[in-house]
Formats: sequence, C-alpha cells, structure tokens
Amino acid sequence: MKYDALILSFAGDKYLGTPYKEMDCQKFVEKCMQACGFYKDLAGSNAWYRECYRNGWTGTPEECVRKYGEVPKGALLFILEFDGGEKKKGYYDGLGNASHMGIKTGRNDGAIHSSSSRGCVATSKFKDKTIPNGGWNRVGLLNYFNYGSKQDEPDEDPPDEKEGSKMVDVIIKSENGGIVFLRPEPNKKVNYLAKIPSGSKAKMVGGKEGWSKIEYNGQTGWVMSEFVFGDDDLPSEDPSDFGPGDLNKDQDSDANALLAEVYRDLKDLCDRIESMIGRG
Repeated sequence: MKYDALILSFAGDKYLGTPYKEMDCQKFVEKCMQACGFYKDLAGSNAWYRECYRNGWTGTPEECVRKYGEVPKGALLFILEFDGGEKKKGYYDGLGNASHMGIKTGRNDGAIHSSSSRGCVATSKFKDKTIPNGGWNRVGLLNYFNYGSKQDEPDEDPPDEKEGSKMVDVIIKSENGGIVFLRPEPNKKVNYLAKIPSGSKAKMVGGKEGWSKIEYNGQTGWVMSEFVFGDDDLPSEDPSDFGPGDLNKDQDSDANALLAEVYRDLKDLCDRIESMIGRG
C-alpha cells in the first residue's frame, strides 16, 4: 500500500498560522503525513532527508523535472547546505546539512512549511526550480507515497551511489597542482589510503553528494567530487584563475593539499556569510 501524496499536498492548509514554537518544520511535515495515514517520527529535517535518500529519491528540483517531468505535489522540499552543521547531529555520511523542510502544495503555487523566520506555518514561493541563496534546493520523494503515474516508482537505490554500473574514466586534478587524498570513507577528517598526483587517471564507480567513489592503482576509496573531471571537463589553465596553490608551487605537496582544504573551507564560510547578508 502506498499513501496518497495529493492528500499530503493539501494537508498543511489547516495549520496555516500555527506558531512555530508549537510545531517546527519536522513536526509540521509529520502532522501532514498523519493525515494520509502514514506515521513516522524522525529526529529532524536531516533525518528526513536521509530517509528520502535511502527509501526513495533525492535531487535538485531541476533533476526531478528532468527525471519525472515535474516536482510532484506532495514532494518534500529541503534547504540543503554543506556547512558541516549535520555533524553536530551525528551525521558523517557526506549528504550535507538539511537545515529546513517543507511540502510542495497541491495548488502548484509554492511550498508550505513551518517557518522560524516568520514564526508560524506559512507558504512560500517555489516553481520547480532551485531558489538560490538559502532557498529550496532539494526535492525528496518517498517510496511510501504515490506521486502519480510519472512518480509511481522512485528509485529503490540511492540516486548517486549505484555500483555495478559501467565504470567511468575520469581524471583527478587539484586546483593547485598538489596531491589529492584517496580516503576510505567520504569524510575528509579520516586518514587517507593513498595520495593521488594531480592529473592521474582513475575509474569512478559511484558517489554521494560532494564525494566520488573511485578506483585508483588497485585501491577503491573516496575523493571530493570537485577534484574529479572527465576528459572534456578539465578546469581552465588561464593564468588569471587564482587558487591557493598559485603562491605555493614550491611547497611540499602535503602542505599544498592541506592549504587547499583550508582555502575551500574559508571560501564556503565567506559564501555563507554573503548569503546571510543577502537574505537579511
């Protein structure tokens, strides 16, 4: 038996105006699901995003439109960031921090969610496209729900990590010409299996958001996806491009790689600050 996602898409209307302190985003979605007869109590939006990932489908709104023709009514919507916030909740799976969640309404006019900034259950804009700078940027479909003919059978496997399919030839290349770490898990805090020189060839066998699973020199492990390129997708060598390695060509390769990670973390922090100022 599958539950009706169309009912889910309208179930939140009766909660409009309910104070956020009485019902946060997770509890709001779960209350709406109960109206369909589906009962599941998870630990928050991060847990629900991972539930969609493992028991359904997750992707950007644009990917959902390409795969299913639309973002269906009743789909779960998420704001996903890669800011490390998920680690405070005990998630180290590389899927990112799903900081907020809601539901696509049945009126094709947006999303409905319990908003902390507005202090209550409210609607917001969503037209099947990623909303930049802290807006809806991920869709989740659950195998428990019937979304209509085009979405009857979301993928049974997670969307990115499908091993056993044809391996893809890739090139591992860092922005500063230094080495890239091959890690046993998709987590840059764990120790590495091998050091991959920039420009090396490898095989990609799967992946998770932000990480690619590759085979290199007889070993299988994970590298950050920003270092993985196809033959026709290599970064520009224009000298005007600036990266942390431009001032450190003569430094030890390990130091270069560490500096590159620090550079990326600082860049991510600056992007988040800029986004928050833009939303202010």
